[in-house]
Amino acid sequence: MTRAPLVPAVALVAAGIMIGLQRPVPTGGGPFALLATSVGLLVALTAMAGVRFRPAAIFALLALAGASLGSVAGAEAQRRCTARLPSEARVAVEGVLESSSAGKLRLRLTGAVAGGRRLRCAETVLARFEGQGPPVGAPVKGEGRWWRPTVGGGLRSVGVLMLDTLSSAGEGGGDGSRLAAIRGGAARRLDRLYGSRSGLAASLLIAQRDGLETELRERFSRAGLSHLLAISGLHVGLIAGLLLLLGKLARLRARWASALAGAGTVGYVLFLGAPAAASRAALQVILLLAAGALQRPARSEAVVAAAALVLLALHPTSLVEPGFQLSFAGVAGLLLLRRPLLRRMTRLADRRVRGVAVGKWLADGLASGAAATLATAPIVAWHFGRIAPVGVIANLAAIPLVAALVPTLALSLGAAAVWEPAGAFLAGSGSALLDLLDAVARAASAVPGGSVPVAPPTAALWTAAALAAWALSRRLGRVRPAVRAAVALGTIGVALGVAAYRIPTDHVEIHVIDVGQGDAIAIRSPGGRWLLVDAGIAGGDYDAGERRVVPYLAARGVRRLEALVLTHPHADHIGGATSVLRALRPRWVGDPGVSAGSSGYLALLDAAAERGVPWLRLRDGVELEFDGVTVEFLHPWPTNAPMEDPNDVSVILRVVYGEFSALLTGDAPAMVEEALVRRRGWGLEADVLKAGHHGSSTSTTGALLEATGASLALISAGRGNRYGHPHPVVLARLDSAGVRVLRTDRDGTIIVRGQAGGRMSVEREREGE
Repeated sequence: MTRAPLVPAVALVAAGIMIGLQRPVPTGGGPFALLATSVGLLVALTAMAGVRFRPAAIFALLALAGASLGSVAGAEAQRRCTARLPSEARVAVEGVLESSSAGKLRLRLTGAVAGGRRLRCAETVLARFEGQGPPVGAPVKGEGRWWRPTVGGGLRSVGVLMLDTLSSAGEGGGDGSRLAAIRGGAARRLDRLYGSRSGLAASLLIAQRDGLETELRERFSRAGLSHLLAISGLHVGLIAGLLLLLGKLARLRARWASALAGAGTVGYVLFLGAPAAASRAALQVILLLAAGALQRPARSEAVVAAAALVLLALHPTSLVEPGFQLSFAGVAGLLLLRRPLLRRMTRLADRRVRGVAVGKWLADGLASGAAATLATAPIVAWHFGRIAPVGVIANLAAIPLVAALVPTLALSLGAAAVWEPAGAFLAGSGSALLDLLDAVARAASAVPGGSVPVAPPTAALWTAAALAAWALSRRLGRVRPAVRAAVALGTIGVALGVAAYRIPTDHVEIHVIDVGQGDAIAIRSPGGRWLLVDAGIAGGDYDAGERRVVPYLAARGVRRLEALVLTHPHADHIGGATSVLRALRPRWVGDPGVSAGSSGYLALLDAAAERGVPWLRLRDGVELEFDGVTVEFLHPWPTNAPMEDPNDVSVILRVVYGEFSALLTGDAPAMVEEALVRRRGWGLEADVLKAGHHGSSTSTTGALLEATGASLALISAGRGNRYGHPHPVVLARLDSAGVRVLRTDRDGTIIVRGQAGGRMSVEREREGE
């Protein structure tokens, strides 16, 4: 075997798990699979301890053990209660409220009732609830709908419980609810101490990310600092180091100080809810502390592999989760790449400033940042559609700040629990450090080219090309470096040629297609995926979907839509949707869930049913993410009164790409706009506003203009239409607010390109030009 036999062992177990997850064990086969797992691991570990077996037999047993684990885990995942709930299912739930922030909840379910069936649950889900709910940590019960679209092609969507009611379910709830209650109390105390910065503070210290603003998340993502917002090895190591320091200050013996640090670290991770990255780090801390206490050296790669093996044995499905993958890929990058990179920075490392070895610190930081970035880049690109090379530099400033922040936040929180003024005094230093950290993220996110959108297929291709280039250059042995570099570059060049048809852009595009008196707005992600919002009118011998929308998108290489969103069932919005659905096969169709008896709507339902296209009801609180773009659905609300006009339930959505955002309001009337401003306020900020109802006087209120702060308004209306759209009152209102106006009746199709840094450009395209 190798000097660290656990490493290939974990790799084989992981490979087996991936195979097993694709073939869940049949009902009743669990005991056999677990027996195979136990035998495989026992024999393999015995072999690594010194007993001789054939290597092939060891490899096979390790893979068998992993496959058995994966198969059992896959079967359990299929039996999870949320996996058995169809989207739009009406459900009554029981559980424990683990976190709550601005209507966004996290519930640990213990039971659910759907379709008359009672399901046993033991999982945590996201939920939305408008209103005052029970305190965090309380046992709760509620009713609502389960929403989870079937998406693909790089779109990500998690299931969300859209709750209509939520109330306390009595006392008790067990240790989990008590821990959740303690976390909730800590979050409220941080809110008092840090005010507007409490969301960032809670994310860094207690793994509560629900209070983070979307703009802040995007800013840290573009800066390559999003890993700091999730509790990971860095945070756990800082807590362990703080506890070791306190033990030394208390003059404890080394073993007792190590025991204190280990126990405190485990307690901290359990308090957080044992997230994968924190659990991995805690296991490593315990192994390293134990090795130090026993005076036995521990190989870093063996410690990491042991932690991975334990976590995979307990939770095999964590292997396919981004957090697990990023955690171990980052550590592997540091172990494998940091030293080779550092050896190539000898000149920088030798630099001294007034006798201080600044160069050594700088070189080590750059090498560590580059190693972790290179190792995690393929995973980040695949899951999140983006890589951020600027993070290598940004982390040089951010990590020391976090190293100071985490102990400061912990001390201020602990002090406030004893005496609030003492905590407030320490919070002054913490607030200053939080401001500095956000300033670093803001500066790094504004660097041109610092964050690059990457489509998942492109990410996989580039990763394969890089590995092939590396392997070829190694095979060339002692051939001159210039020749080896040429071979590597040539391999990458071939990959570039293969991927040329889908090179990602650095912007999101919004195409307001000129369909006459109607709406059809296409959204193109940086990775080349398309969503369509409405499809124009159809009537007589004119079908906007067939005549305008499909040819327009086909000319841009669109063969399939990721989604078709219909804001409401009026003919000037859904008329062309049947033609679009038949030609461009959207993965799903979403609308406000309002039934309409028109022939066009019924034909659209029939076309979706014939092709097996899922039909979903869209609601406030639903979000989609793809290629760095977030689509937030803000309306209709679950508590809407009975509909008098389909416009009253028009879907409103906000497209966010970094610092750029656009608000599309469908035909929502003034009363909906004003209610939305009251509910959302600052959360409606947008660079671009699609004026409601084609510029009718019933929409685009002054309150909405003030809330969005938009600099550009887009109006989709037909030339010489009989409604007089856009209305002079609306045009005057936009003019007085200093908003630039573009209209399809005068300008033709309008294309807005928004960059992550907030810049945007506009192109107008008249038919026939």
